Formats: sequence, structure tokens, C-alpha cells
Amino acid sequence: MKAVLIFDTVNDLLFSKWDDDFILRMKSFNGQEKDVNISDSHHVSQLLSPIITSQRVMAAQFSNTYTSMQCKDNTTIVFDEWLDHVFMIISEDDVDDSHQELLDCKTLVQHICGQNINLLHSSIYQDWLSVLLESRGKGDSIPGASGVIGESGATGAALNALKSVSKDIKCSPNQHYHLMLFVGDKMLALYSSRGCEDLMPPDVILLSIQCIAAQEYWQELRDVSDGDLCENVHIPWLSEENSAIVNLCAGSTGSPCAPHSLHLAEIAPRIVFAVLVDMELRDIGISVHMSSQILSNLRRLLLQRNLEVLPSTLDSLEVALKKTTDALRKNKANATLCARVSSRMLELRKSCTTTTPLTPETTAIAMHTALEAVLEQLKPDIPSLKLEPSLKELKNLLSPYIEFLRAKAMRYFSPHAVSGETVPGGSLTHKYVEEFPGLVHFVYADRLAARCLAPDMADCVDMLTPHTVRAMVSHGTRALREGYGAAVWRCGALHVCAVRWFERRGAALRPAAPPHPAAVRALPPPADIRGTFYRQLAELAFPNDSQGVSVKELICIHLGLLPASTAVQQARRLAHSVYEMTGENMTFASDLL
Repeated sequence: MKAVLIFDTVNDLLFSKWDDDFILRMKSFNGQEKDVNISDSHHVSQLLSPIITSQRVMAAQFSNTYTSMQCKDNTTIVFDEWLDHVFMIISEDDVDDSHQELLDCKTLVQHICGQNINLLHSSIYQDWLSVLLESRGKGDSIPGASGVIGESGATGAALNALKSVSKDIKCSPNQHYHLMLFVGDKMLALYSSRGCEDLMPPDVILLSIQCIAAQEYWQELRDVSDGDLCENVHIPWLSEENSAIVNLCAGSTGSPCAPHSLHLAEIAPRIVFAVLVDMELRDIGISVHMSSQILSNLRRLLLQRNLEVLPSTLDSLEVALKKTTDALRKNKANATLCARVSSRMLELRKSCTTTTPLTPETTAIAMHTALEAVLEQLKPDIPSLKLEPSLKELKNLLSPYIEFLRAKAMRYFSPHAVSGETVPGGSLTHKYVEEFPGLVHFVYADRLAARCLAPDMADCVDMLTPHTVRAMVSHGTRALREGYGAAVWRCGALHVCAVRWFERRGAALRPAAPPHPAAVRALPPPADIRGTFYRQLAELAFPNDSQGVSVKELICIHLGLLPASTAVQQARRLAHSVYEMTGENMTFASDLL
């Protein structure tokens, strides 16, 4: 049973994604017969309204926020609130897993909608968010990290091909762009134009999810048409040219608020060419994101009648709005809009500090309306790139590697289907099998870089499935969240060993005092898309000195016949071997794999 729900400011259901078991559970709560139809949003909103109202009241009026509820029948309800919208997941999963999924849901909403959550009233955006939520758990990568393809020859050829076709990309007047190639859910190569802002680690994960969603749609069409399908068929949730405006992470908070134009094209099944054009609205996006957050906090303070903190919040809002208007003027936006924002701020401050006919609540709503007008500036027209010539050249340049990359994608996405087939690389014997007897599989992750390295799952498909590996990784992160640096446990016929450590510039780093377990447990759940847990963990471990600190994790899966002490010893050796091969760039780990 699972349901993902988003409620607007008046508790109406804005977005919903549920299964049949959830509807049956709702009917049992309502005391209705199983054949009565309550699957529409109105009935579900009514049934859940008391829970949502309780959460809002406790958070807004008493500052007593709670993030989850657990029922006697193992039902788990997790909450999160952003810009006065309530995000909720109801399921029978573990609380941390549900909370992690909810954080990812919120990140995906910001990715496709920015701060204008009302875009979810559109059925196109609802379908888009729904497929992204489904694609989040597909592929071979672990939660909170994007995978690496360790073939340096294919990577070098792909990078040269992207550099070659970049000359034909015309995105005037925007001059900054990224060109990427994805194989399955893993980025093979990235080429960025000169002066372009670097992609942040969560951006690669978000783009990977977008590519997986497109691949799954194209694959479904092939299955229906028996392979007789024209290339680059229109994807329903994108424009006619398979493009859309998305938001990438920016600013000190790393929230998705920088508008970019995303264009997707298929090179071959499971191989996607992605173009990302910077719409030069980063400063506006960052400043209006700060303004919206502060205004939401101020409205909550007014509801609580917390007058002590109100003056400092007004000062912070005024600074953020000044940055917003400066960014608008720099972007040659409408001068009337800048004047409107400034005048609304004056009215808000005056109503909060003196006696005026307008109440603070009224002027805060007017300020919110003015910011909504600013948000419209963050939905520019999508540029038409005409990628056909570049796509044709790219296919020609990559033709020697296409079959190899297709085989890699098949092995990542459908290991059961190819475990008995002969494909290029299918009989590969990994070096780690010889050097570490008894080792079945491992996952090495740099959590702050959001990258992971793991052997091909197709070679151990008889013993493990991607779902089993994800469950083991999740179990390991939960154990490490309790404050331990390492954990060992038995899972059926297998031994699992999980290790976490800190590094700075390649050297192991030890905190002066380990973070208190209670403080670590108070952090958000690990392995969400934005890596919030690991950033805050590094700050806890190294207060005011977390710059350059990386958090590394290694999960090793051994045969159960191997003694636990030997498994731990091999995990330590493997950690050194992986680092020697990867250094600062995981793409050169092909010798190990």
C-alpha cells in the first residue's frame, strides 16, 4: 500500500498517486462497502482532512512539528511542509525510507515546477511528476547517488564526440549549455561550454531520473509496436521537440531554483543525448526562492503572534527582496514589477510596525501575490535547438561503441533477461573476484559528490537482485545513522559489511569528537537526492571546518561461509584498492571492474 499526496494551502488535494490497496484502506476507515467509489480527490481530502489540519495547527500555532505517525496496523504516515503546501506519504514502509521518498518527491516538484507548485493543477505536470516518482527507483544506481561507467575508452570517445557536435548547437541568445550522454541511468560523458556554471551533484541524479523516464516510455512503445518505432517519438509530458524548462540546484541551500531548458534525444535504445541550456535566470531564481521561504516563515510568525522575532524576519525579507529587484533589473525585467515588489514590502513593514487600515496578514498576502508575478519570469519560452544534424553526427561518431553501450544498458536494466544470453562483455571476469575470494558484490559511494561505483549486477544475478542490493544499502545506512562507523550483519546465506569514513583531499580524516548519536538521529534520513543528511553530518563532525570534507561509504556482500573477521578485513583492503583505482575520478576504475 502506498499513496503520495500533496495538499494546497486550503487542504485541497493538488496531486495524488496511489494504488488499489490504499483505496481499500480508505474505504475501511470510512466504513464503506468495497464497491463504493471514493477514489476521487474530494473524498480522500475529506477523510484525511483531520490529520492534515492537526499537523498544520501543531506546526503553525504551537511550533510543535512532527514528521511522521505510526499506526498499530503498521501504516506509516510521513509529512513535510513547503511554502504552505503539505506533502504526505502513506505506506507500510519503514519511516526513514518513506521520509527519504518524501524528500525526493519535494525535490522533484521543485525541479519541474520551481516554486510555482500550482503548476501541478495541470494534468501534464501531474503525469510528469508521476513518471519521475516511478523512475526514481529504477536502474542500477543506489538512492542518493548516480552510477559511473568505468570504461575509459568509451568515455573518452563520447567526450570527444560531444565536443565535436557542440559547434553545431545554436541556442542564441543563451550562450551557456551542457551536453551529456546517459547510458541507462548512468552518465557516460559531460561537456560544458566555456563559462558555464558547474552542475551540482543532485543535478546529475535529477537528469538521470528524467532520462530513465524517457527511456521507459520509448521502450514501452517499442514493446507495443514490436520494435517498429520511429526514433525520438514525442514524450507526452514534454514539448513537441521533447524539451521542457526544469530547475537545477543553486545558491547556498542547494535547492532547485535555477531555470534551464532540457532537451532529450535518443541515440539508441537506453542511450540518451541530453542538452541543458542555462536560461540566465539563476540570480532571480535564488533570490526569489529566499524571499518566498522568508515570507512563508513570516506568515507563520503572524499566525503565532510571535512579535519578538518579527522585526528580524522583516529585515531578512527586505534584504532578500532587494536582491530580487536588483536581479530583475539586471535581467532587464519590467520596471513596474520591481516597483510593485518594493511598494508591497513598504506596506508590509508599515502594517507590522504601526497601526494602519491594512492588517499584516492582508499585506503579507499582497506580498505573496507580487512574488507570484516574479515567478512568472522564471518560466521563459523554450528555445528551439533543431538537434537533428547534431544527433546524426553524434551517431556517426559513436557508431563503433553503440553495440557495446547498448549491451551495458541491457545488463543494468534487465539482468534477468540477458543472464543466459551472450552479449559483449557478458563473460567478463572481474578482477575483484580473484583478489577477494568470497566477495559477491560491493558498492562504493562518495556521498557528497553523489557518485557510486559498483560491479555489473549481471554477473551475480543468480545470488542478488537490484532490489536486494538496495535493501542492504538501506539497512547499512540505517545502522551507520545510529552513530557507528561500521556494521556487519548476516542476510540469509550472505555476510554484509558497511563502512563509513571521512576524507579531505584523499587523506583519511577523524573527527576530534564523534558526533553524538542523538544528534545524528535528529538529522533527515540519509540518501535523499540532495544529500542533506551527509552535508549536515560533515558539519556535525567538523564544526566550522567541513569545507573539502567528503563522506565515503563501502558496502561489501560476501558469501556467508566466509568468517566475519575475514569479511571485514577484505572490506578494508577493498576500500584501499578502490581509492587507488579511482583517485579523484571514478571513471578510471575500469581496471578494478
